Amino acid sequence: MSATAAVARQTGTAAERPWAMFAVAAGVAVLLVPTVVTLGRTHWTTENGAHGPLILASALWLFWRERQKISWRPGSVSSAWLLFLVPLLLTYVAGRVLDMVGTESAALYLILILLGFFYWGAPVMRRLWFAVLYAGFLVKPPEGLVADVTSPLKVWLSDVAVDLLHAAGYPVGNSGVLIQIAQYELLVKQACAGLGSLVTLLAIGLLTVHLMKPEGWRRKAVLIASIIPIAILANLLRILILILLTFHAGDGIAQGFAHDLAGLFTFTLSIAGMFAVEAMLRRGSAVRA
Repeated sequence: MSATAAVARQTGTAAERPWAMFAVAAGVAVLLVPTVVTLGRTHWTTENGAHGPLILASALWLFWRERQKISWRPGSVSSAWLLFLVPLLLTYVAGRVLDMVGTESAALYLILILLGFFYWGAPVMRRLWFAVLYAGFLVKPPEGLVADVTSPLKVWLSDVAVDLLHAAGYPVGNSGVLIQIAQYELLVKQACAGLGSLVTLLAIGLLTVHLMKPEGWRRKAVLIASIIPIAILANLLRILILILLTFHAGDGIAQGFAHDLAGLFTFTLSIAGMFAVEAMLRRGSAVRA
């Protein structure tokens, strides 16, 4: 009787599994889709958040490539952990109602992590640690933190760009982030200071290091540590290019398509710089060997 009951219980569980998975997936979609749409209409339309679709696509691919390791195991952790869903859901709702996209996206990210532990289990989540960490770049950072981080960077990049061009003989000067060259004035914004490319390059750089799997923790550490200096140098070149375009071709061209083209150039140059560092590290290892 006990064996028959066990078989019946397992059969019932197997029959209920598709419906349970569908119910959970539907609940996640109800939360996820509105947030993604909101991010697409707001944060992702700005230069600082333009990396969002790229990060989203690559994060989904990371989970998809590990799909064979994902198993459905409801109750893998204590059901008491689901009590944290209540404050997280309240925070999510408050973020949507008050139009606080950063709070909304952060709460959703934590909700998905909690559900992952409950329905997939800790062993699966450990195997997916990089994909989970990488998806965190989709959370909109607080605007106050963004301003605090970028303000010194904007001023420093403006000063260095002006000093270099002044040494080259150009009639240029600046007051903080306001740069004047001849009859033109340029304002170095957060995007021009490279916040968007810093976040994007950090995410793509971590993804590249994860996929390349370079030998030795030192090489990994050097590659990761080189991401931010490379991005800052590339954005300094971007500001120099925009100032020179303004002086030689006029403000209309420099603030038009050339502005977006300079942003693409910055990102491409940063990626190329990271690959150059990796190549030098590989060559140095070969020489030592």
